[in-house]
Amino acid sequence: MSDAITVVTTVYNGEGFLRSWADNLQSVLRPIDRAILVDDGSDCPVALPEDLAKDHRFKLITSARIGRGAALNLAIENSSTDLIAIQDIDDISLPDRLAQQADILAKYPEDLVFARSLTDRNTLFNARLRKINPARLYLGNRLHHSSLAFHRRVWTKAGGYATDLRCCIDLEFYLRASIHAGATLRQLTAPLISRNLDPTGRYFATIEPDIYDATRRKVLDQYRPEIASSLWLLLARFRKRRGGTNA
Repeated sequence: MSDAITVVTTVYNGEGFLRSWADNLQSVLRPIDRAILVDDGSDCPVALPEDLAKDHRFKLITSARIGRGAALNLAIENSSTDLIAIQDIDDISLPDRLAQQADILAKYPEDLVFARSLTDRNTLFNARLRKINPARLYLGNRLHHSSLAFHRRVWTKAGGYATDLRCCIDLEFYLRASIHAGATLRQLTAPLISRNLDPTGRYFATIEPDIYDATRRKVLDQYRPEIASSLWLLLARFRKRRGGTNA
């Protein structure tokens, strides 16, 4: 069996998703795995369902309102395993997700390992695993934070999640981990998560577009000097494939 992994989730006023999250993780966690839920200062404090409260694999941490980045850091700091998996409270992990990502991290412990979602379009990649140039994130971020797994030491080397951003902490972490922690971005081509795409019920759908756009620009501009050379090479290849002529 591969190494144990801890699934970390944060929630703020999202108790309506708690039962489906609990049912999902009870079904996919192996005996060696763990799950940590951080209640990030919800107006009505979260309580674990009775069946989870008796399950030694689950842990609830209740904090004041500290923000998602700090809440993720708090969960990871309290993890008893070296391997970490991220899961949004309204998404679903498929049965083999944790075993597959733990297996890849045994081979590539310095990397960020993502999976695809059931709703992602089919790819032409035949390999089980593909590398993603971090410069590709400047053309759009199609990596699902809720599918991410990594070794704790990558998080430590990168300096943890940013605690001063309203959003885009996932994008910022990917870029910082690749640049400052030397992590390679890898994605399993198998779909291992199911995402909640309902715009009226998605947990993180409440971010105002202007705040998102401004924060995204800030993050991309911050790392642009360190990513620029590979970015322009990637853009050139992208335009060539599309038949473009602009340099």
